[in-house]
Amino acid sequence: MAAGVTGAYGWWTAGLRPFTWPALVAVGVAGVVTIVVGTRRRRPSESRVAYPGSLLPWVVLCALLAAWELAAYFQQPRADHPTLSSLADQVLDWRPARALGFLAWIAVGVDLSRR
Repeated sequence: MAAGVTGAYGWWTAGLRPFTWPALVAVGVAGVVTIVVGTRRRRPSESRVAYPGSLLPWVVLCALLAAWELAAYFQQPRADHPTLSSLADQVLDWRPARALGFLAWIAVGVDLSRR
């Protein structure tokens, strides 16, 4: 039942015009509900050992993505050097992809708020 409601809400939200008040409110409501659901279903606390090198791959990945974005942004012509955001815009222009992205955002949010 919850998956169906979440899927329908994601489809409805993906159909809203981007950067409008209805879209902002719909995403905000989903974010608040995601945090509430996640925190009410918290996992039992586990002691985790942080490994010194576990952050390094993420830092390297973020640095590479940021470098690509900046390099593509400053190169001309822009059509030959797309930024990551322009590539994402082309994919997310399709409503089913936007709905799936929204649902993935909710799933990641629930998982993170359960920790």
